[in-house]
Amino acid sequence: MHTTWEARFDWIESILQWTALVLGVGLAVLGDVNLTGEISPATITASIAVTAYTVLMQVLPTNRKQLPFVGAFLAALGVAISLFAISLTGGTGSPFLLYLAVPIFFAATTQGVVLGAITALAGVVGLALVARNAGEDLMDPRFLQMAAFYALVGITFAQAYRILIEEPETRRPEASLAEQAARLEEAHRLLAELADLATTDDLSPITIGRSALRDVAATIPYASGSVSLVESSGETVVATRGQAPAGSAGTDYPIDFDGQRLGTLTLWPMAGADLELHRRQIERTLRPVALAFDNVVLLQTIAHRSVREERIRVARELHDEIGPLLVSVGLGLDVAIQSDDIDDKTAAHLAGLRENVGKLVDDVRRTVTVLRSTQATTVTEHAHNLAADVDSSGPSIIVDIEEEGVLGEREIAQLGAIMTEAVRNALEHARAKVVRIEGKVDRDRVLLRITDDGDGFDPEPEPEGRYGLIGMRERAREIGANLTIDSSEGRGTVVTVAWDVR
Repeated sequence: MHTTWEARFDWIESILQWTALVLGVGLAVLGDVNLTGEISPATITASIAVTAYTVLMQVLPTNRKQLPFVGAFLAALGVAISLFAISLTGGTGSPFLLYLAVPIFFAATTQGVVLGAITALAGVVGLALVARNAGEDLMDPRFLQMAAFYALVGITFAQAYRILIEEPETRRPEASLAEQAARLEEAHRLLAELADLATTDDLSPITIGRSALRDVAATIPYASGSVSLVESSGETVVATRGQAPAGSAGTDYPIDFDGQRLGTLTLWPMAGADLELHRRQIERTLRPVALAFDNVVLLQTIAHRSVREERIRVARELHDEIGPLLVSVGLGLDVAIQSDDIDDKTAAHLAGLRENVGKLVDDVRRTVTVLRSTQATTVTEHAHNLAADVDSSGPSIIVDIEEEGVLGEREIAQLGAIMTEAVRNALEHARAKVVRIEGKVDRDRVLLRITDDGDGFDPEPEPEGRYGLIGMRERAREIGANLTIDSSEGRGTVVTVAWDVR
C-alpha cells in the first residue's frame, strides 16, 4: 500500500519520463531533418535506448522499484543510458539533457537523500566526462547550469521525500504506541471505576428500588408500593414499602430506558386519592431509576459473559484434554485385562479400575454438558445463543427453526449439547464459513439439521480422537433420538437429529 505522497511522486515521475522522452526524441529528429533531411543512426540508437528504459520503468511495479537494490540498479542504469544518449546526440547541446533528470528524480523520491545525492553526483560527473571527451569547456555557462539543475533536483526531492515520507514513517510507530497506551490507560480507569461501583449500593437493585419508593413518597401520597426488576425468568420484586391492600390491584408504572422495559413501579393509593393526577411527576421520578436499572443490567451482562467464557474454556479443556486421556487409560486397561500374562485376581482388580474410569468419563461428559449449557429454555434459544457466541467477523451461523412444541429441560439440554458439538466441529475442525441450524420442533417430532460448508471427513470408520462424535451419538440415544452424520472430504457435513417425541 502506497502513501498519498508516494503515489504523487510516482505520478510526477511518469510525467517527467514521458515529457523528457518526447522532447528528447522530437527535438533530436527535428534537428537531424533540418540539417541533413534524414534521421541519423545516432539519434535512432539514442531514442531506442531511452524509450526502452522508459518502458521498463513504467512496466515494473512500484513496490519492486522501491526495493533498495532494485532502485539503486535502476538509477545507475538510467544515468548510464541518459549519458549514452547525450554523448550520441551532441554532448551538452543534446536534446536528451532533460532526460538525465529522470533517474536522479527517481532515486531521490524512492530511495531517499543518500542515493538521490549519489545519483545526482554521478550524473554531473558523467556529463562532465562526456563534455570533456567532446572537447567542450567545463566552465561553459550551459554546462554549469545543467550541473546545478541536476544537483537541485536530487537534493530538493530527496529532502521532500525525507520530510513527507521517511519522517512520518518513523513517527508512526511512536504515535501508534502512544495511542495504544492512552487507550489502555482509559480502559484501566474505566475498569477501576467499575470495580469501585460494583462494591457500592449504587448498583444494587434493592437499594435502587427502596430509593425510588422513598423519592416518590416525598411528593406523592400513596399507601403502599413495590418495585420489580425484569429478569430472564420474569419480574422479581426487589423493594416494597407499606402493606398492599388485600385483593386490590395497584397501578403499574413502567420503568423504561431507551425503549427497553427494565422494571415496574406498582403503587396503591391512599383512600380518596387519585394517583393519575401525579403520573407526570411519577414518570419524572422514575427516569433516574431507569438509568440505574440499566446500569445494573449492563453490569450483569458483563459478569455473565465473563462467567460464560470461563465455563466454555473449562469445558473445552475437559473435552479436548482430560476426556481423551481418560478414554486412553480405559483402552489401556481393556488391553491389559485381555492379556494372558496376568492372573485372575489382577484382572479383577483392573476390571474394577476400568469401571471407575468409565464412570469418570461419563462424569466428564456430563460436566462438559452442564458447563456449556446456557440455560436456554427452548431449542431455538439455544441455537441463537450459539450464533451469538461467534465473533462478528467470523463464520456465519444461520438459524431457521420452527418450534411449536415444548420439550423437557433434559431433552433441550441434550439437543443443545449435540448442536454445540456439531457447530464447534464445523468451526474448529472443518474451518466452515457458513453453518445452518434448521428444522422443526413440535409436540410429536423433532427434526434438526446442522449443515456446514467445511472440509468434511469420512465418518466411517469413526475418526480417531473425535470423541465429540461419540458423545453426540450417546446423547441422542439417551433421549431416544436417531443421529446420522453425512459427510465426505471436501463436501461439508450434515448432522441430522430425528426424534419421535411420542
